[in-house]
Amino acid sequence: MKDIGKKKGGGLAGKKERIIFIFCMLIIPIIFFCVFNIGVKLNSILLSLKEYDSGVYRFAGFTNFRRVFYNIFHDAEVIYSFKNSFIFYLVGLFITLPVSIFTTYLIYKKIPGSEFFKVMAFLPQMLSTIIMTLMYKYFVDKIIPLYCEWRKLNVPNVFFDETKLGVMLFYNIWVNLGANIILYIGAMMRIPQDLIEVGKLEGISLWKEFWLVTFPLIFPTITVFIVAGVAGLFTNQCFIYNFYGNFAPQDISTLGYYTFIKVVGENSSLANYPYASAFGVVFTIVAAPITLLVKHLLEKYGPGAEF
Repeated sequence: MKDIGKKKGGGLAGKKERIIFIFCMLIIPIIFFCVFNIGVKLNSILLSLKEYDSGVYRFAGFTNFRRVFYNIFHDAEVIYSFKNSFIFYLVGLFITLPVSIFTTYLIYKKIPGSEFFKVMAFLPQMLSTIIMTLMYKYFVDKIIPLYCEWRKLNVPNVFFDETKLGVMLFYNIWVNLGANIILYIGAMMRIPQDLIEVGKLEGISLWKEFWLVTFPLIFPTITVFIVAGVAGLFTNQCFIYNFYGNFAPQDISTLGYYTFIKVVGENSSLANYPYASAFGVVFTIVAAPITLLVKHLLEKYGPGAEF
């Protein structure tokens, strides 16, 4: 009977210690989530209903929201920001995504030169973003003038003339390739080799192997990228701040950059915080259902496979 009592007591003590351990492991991330996620969002909602006047914030109702909706249809910078945000997203979806998938597949299949491509793709992830920005600016400032002189064309100021959007798009493609490849190579490495061997025995080509085996099995990872891209459509500043600071040309601005410089840098002020908060609230309301819808459609109609 004593042994049974000891076992019961030991079991209760072990259960108590397990609960304490789980609590200690979860309490810190829960606090961080409450403070830096829920707390920040609630503060943004409350701040969007205020205005800065004489050193204090006062309740202003929906004034900031009316200003947001007016600017969406009448402010040239906001209109440009909308257009450019969609351009950057579509380029990422229809160029960066396919290029990164096929590049990863070639690396995964270890074609000649795959190690070189791997290093070049990983390079932006191994160096600071500022270093990559300086390298890219130096490269563009040197190469494009040489090309124009060779073709006897007028040398443009590439970061301010009509070439600036194309230059920024190319930079975003290059920098984002590395992050995509890192995750896609991980997803491809998880594919059971038995499936690949069966395909080889059936005599399928690399192209068929990609579409019939590899693509369906990595589609959940692709879904994550597409959904994250939709969610970040209204917040991604696309590295514009790295190149231009607070003074980017109006016609290259994105929604992320537009709101970012309202609260950071030389052009920011405490008076901009309520407007920026209202801007964020509006686009959260817009982006949330679109993101969920895209996720639902991809999961429902995308190629399904389990391994």
